[in-house]
Amino acid sequence: MFWKAIGAVGAVALIVMIATATTSRAAVGGPGLTAVPCPGLSWQNDDPAFEALPAARASFGRYDGGLYRVEIPDEWNGELVLWAHGFVDHRSPRGTQLRVGFPGAGQAGQGRPFREHLIASGFAWAASSYRCNGYVPGIGLLDTMALGEIFTKTNGGRAPTRTYLTGGSMGGHVTVLGLQEFPANFAGGLAMCPAGPGEMDFLAAVGAASELISGVTVSDATRDQDVARLTDVVGVPPRYTDKGRQLASVQIEISGGPRPFAMEGLTARFTQNVSAAASILTEAAWSQVATNTSLRYAIDESLGLTAESINSRIHRKVANLEARSPNGRYEETIPFDGRIERPLLTLHGTGDLFVPVSLQRTLKQAVDTAGASELLVQRLMRISGHCGFSRTEQARAFDALVKWVHEGARPEGDDVMGNLTDAGLKFTDPLRAGDPGTAKP
Repeated sequence: MFWKAIGAVGAVALIVMIATATTSRAAVGGPGLTAVPCPGLSWQNDDPAFEALPAARASFGRYDGGLYRVEIPDEWNGELVLWAHGFVDHRSPRGTQLRVGFPGAGQAGQGRPFREHLIASGFAWAASSYRCNGYVPGIGLLDTMALGEIFTKTNGGRAPTRTYLTGGSMGGHVTVLGLQEFPANFAGGLAMCPAGPGEMDFLAAVGAASELISGVTVSDATRDQDVARLTDVVGVPPRYTDKGRQLASVQIEISGGPRPFAMEGLTARFTQNVSAAASILTEAAWSQVATNTSLRYAIDESLGLTAESINSRIHRKVANLEARSPNGRYEETIPFDGRIERPLLTLHGTGDLFVPVSLQRTLKQAVDTAGASELLVQRLMRISGHCGFSRTEQARAFDALVKWVHEGARPEGDDVMGNLTDAGLKFTDPLRAGDPGTAKP
C-alpha cells in the first residue's frame, strides 16, 4: 500500500479505492464532456496522507481519478467544497508525479489559510491530484466531480446538501467549465484567477509580438537557446532594452491595458510567456484552437513603434475553425459559451501577466450574450503576479458566494470592462506594499 492512514481515520481511508465518477456523465469521453487526453507518460503517486485540523477528521487515498484528500469538520454544516488545482507542468522536474494539495490560491503553507476558513465555517472539502498533469482542465473537472461519491462514502453514506466548485488558475478554468457543462451538480462556483481557452490566444499573441519586435523565433525544440538569444535583445526586467520596452508595452496593452502592478507582474512573465507559447502550442488540441487573427494589437507609440506597423506585419496564427466551434471535439478548448445556470464569482489580480485580466472581459461578454449576466460577479485585486490573493480576499469572496446561494443576495463586484488604471480598490485587503505599483513601461 503506497499510502498510510492517520489515526482513527484509517478505516475510512481504506475503503475508498473507488473507480466510479459522480454522475454517469463524469467519465472520460462520456456524454456531457469529452476531455483532451492525458499526456502519454508514466505517472507516479505521491503520498496523500495529511493531518486534519483541530475539530475535523481527514481521509485520503487513491482512486481512478488520481489521489484524493477529504476533510470534514466535527460541526459539519452539510455542505461540500470541491477544490480544483491549477496547472502542473508535466515537462518540469517531478512533472510526472501526481500530488494532491489543499484548497486556496496563492497561499504559502499549501493553502492552509483558506482551508482553515472553510473548516471553521463548517464546510467540508475534497481535492484531487487528477489522473495526470499538464494543461488538462477537462480531465481535472471529471476527476474533481468524482470526489462527490468518494466524499459520501467516507462520510458514512451522508451526501452533501449543496456542493460548491472552486479552483485557481487552470482550476478556475475547471470551475467555469463545470458550471457550464454540469450546472445541476453545483450550487455555485468561485473561480480564482481563472484561465480558459482564451489563455492560449493570449500566449499565441505574445509569441507573435515577440518574434516581430525582437526578430528571434522561439521554438520548443531549441527553447533554452532561443530564450537566451531573445533575452540578449530585449533585456531582463527591470533592465529592458528599447525593444524590451516595446514588447513589455504590447503585453500590458493586450492583457487589459495599464493597471496597478502590471509591470511588477510582468517581471516574472516577460520572456516566460514567449517560452510558454512555444511549449503548449506544440500540443495538438491547443495548437488547433489558439489564434490571434482578430486581435488588434496596441502599444505606447512613444516607445518608437506604432500599432499600425505591428498590425500590418504581425504573423497571424489561424485556428482550426471546426475545432474552435461549438461542434468542436473538446469542450474545454472551445471559447466559453457563458451559459451558466448557477452563481459564479471570480477573483482576478490586476498584475497577473500569466493569466491576464483580459480573460475576465471575454468571460463577461460570453455570459452577457448568453443572457446570464445576473449570475456572474467579478472582483479585481491590486496585486502583482498570478493568484496571490490574501486569506481575507478569498474568505470574503467565498462567504459572499454562499450568501448569494442561500439568500439570493447578489454580491457587489467590479466593472472589468472599464478603464483599469486605478482598478481593484473596492475588494483588495490588505493593500500591498508599494500600492498601486507601476501601470505601464
